[in-house]
Amino acid sequence: MQPLNLLSSSHIIFTSICFMAIIFLPRFFKDSGETAKKIFSYFIISLILVNQGMDLYREGYLQEWKLGLPLHLCDFSSFSVILYFLTKRKEFFVFAFFFGIIGASMSLLTPDVIYGFPYTGYVQNQIGHTMIILGVTYAMILDDQRPYLSEVHKVLIFTTFLLIVMYFINYLLGPPANYWFLIEKPIGENLTNIMRQEPFHIIDMYILAVIICYLMYLPYYFKDKKTRQI
Repeated sequence: MQPLNLLSSSHIIFTSICFMAIIFLPRFFKDSGETAKKIFSYFIISLILVNQGMDLYREGYLQEWKLGLPLHLCDFSSFSVILYFLTKRKEFFVFAFFFGIIGASMSLLTPDVIYGFPYTGYVQNQIGHTMIILGVTYAMILDDQRPYLSEVHKVLIFTTFLLIVMYFINYLLGPPANYWFLIEKPIGENLTNIMRQEPFHIIDMYILAVIICYLMYLPYYFKDKKTRQI
């Protein structure tokens, strides 16, 4: 089994397929009936739940129970996608939009695994995080959902509260718990490699997340501004 190489052809091709599915699958269902759209949403929910179950077994049972709890940021995003599909409540979409896209995209591009394709953990990582973003693009394209500036502020306040809670959960659980990567940086090649060492990497990750959230809202800001001028 070859170690993961972010520039390997297998990783580039597999990740490209994932992003193509994220972009084009919802558009394929754009003009479909409600039944087809509902089946598509249940398909996404099913793969998310299967991925969560595999995480629980692979990390929580085969390795250490402290590693298998569904407490990572992408776990929160996964459940937000599921709850959005089941309730259509806007707040679940907003959380998944900002932190699902940020966290899942980073996990797709720089997976937190040692080995690359066809390692089971790698394939699971790519498919699981693809489903998160696919759920968001479904809501954007098929349900015409979008964020507003006030919702950016709300999700950042809520996430700041969650970050503090997660830090203490990691502390109470003890090693090897490292949810939200608050105790140690993730393994492999990723953006945290250029950040300061623990625990100051938390500040760097937080600042980066805030900047990215506002950058993600920026296209909507310019769109709304242009609409008001017409």
